[in-house]
Amino acid sequence: MSFTADVYNGILSDISAGAGQTSPFAMRLVKFDNGIMIAFAVNVATRMRSAFLSVTSEAPKSRFPQWKGVEIEIAKLPAYGIETDFVGLSQLPNSAGDIFEIVVEDLRSQLEVAENTEGALPVIIKVLTKWREFFAVDKELLMSEERQQGLYGELLFLSECLDSQGLEAVSHWAGSEDETHDFYFGSHAVEVKTTSAQAPYFAHISSEYQLDNSDIPGKLFLRFYALRRSYSGGEKLPERIAAIRNRLSEDLSVLQKFNEKLKKYGYFDEAADSYTAGYHQRDLYCFAVECGFPRITKEAVPLGVADLTYRISIMLCMPYAQDIKSVFEVLKGGA
Repeated sequence: MSFTADVYNGILSDISAGAGQTSPFAMRLVKFDNGIMIAFAVNVATRMRSAFLSVTSEAPKSRFPQWKGVEIEIAKLPAYGIETDFVGLSQLPNSAGDIFEIVVEDLRSQLEVAENTEGALPVIIKVLTKWREFFAVDKELLMSEERQQGLYGELLFLSECLDSQGLEAVSHWAGSEDETHDFYFGSHAVEVKTTSAQAPYFAHISSEYQLDNSDIPGKLFLRFYALRRSYSGGEKLPERIAAIRNRLSEDLSVLQKFNEKLKKYGYFDEAADSYTAGYHQRDLYCFAVECGFPRITKEAVPLGVADLTYRISIMLCMPYAQDIKSVFEVLKGGA
């Protein structure tokens, strides 16, 4: 659980225990070593959350990015005897408390590492701008189980690529770029699929283009992971991400590129506590997608048919199975 979630849970517990609360708000003030302060607050009656961030420079409300579900204002906190201004964020009705906590946690983590109090206002504006842009395109902050599992599968393959090709493997990952395939290696491409269903296994194909190699100059491969999803064990998505980051830590530019790709995919560290599913690997296969492979391509789709999705039987793909070591030789430019 994040620092921010812990604080809000503690405040809510105090309210539920009836800890002599006379003010409309229950609050906790945190002061960082750099002098910046955050007051976490919960409305006693509505349980709606607020956060107040100290600033030393003048901060007109009009400067702050706004989005649905959050109200932003300039406030004072006389209860603490502090004269400085605070930027106040308040959760509005019909908005999710956990989403508000994720935004506040991002602000907290960035403010804690600011150089001094003068740096608070630029940090606040930068972070709020990021979230306004995110919410403006109507994205979901928390990924669905299907999307979590899809990202986990792509990161499993990225880990294999790191073993085979080193840090340059990150540049081959295209899963966050809305490309047709998940990985590109020069003239070759790899599509990654997962399932958490029991055998017999099927791979869900989301368009007639995913297994179409007509626009791939080289070879197209399908990497398939059969997983068991569990909420009591297994490797969680944030754990796989942490392991990859640890491997990339020797090259900060590659690490930054990886983090940017994660955000484009829809993964934010502030939401890591929400991803509680663990995964165990059951089986893994690699197939060459070539003539005769069970698939639907764009040439086979009748005129007027759109939004095509289908499943393929992994058992019927077995004649096209490949040894993963030989596949990586191809991807590296070998024969």
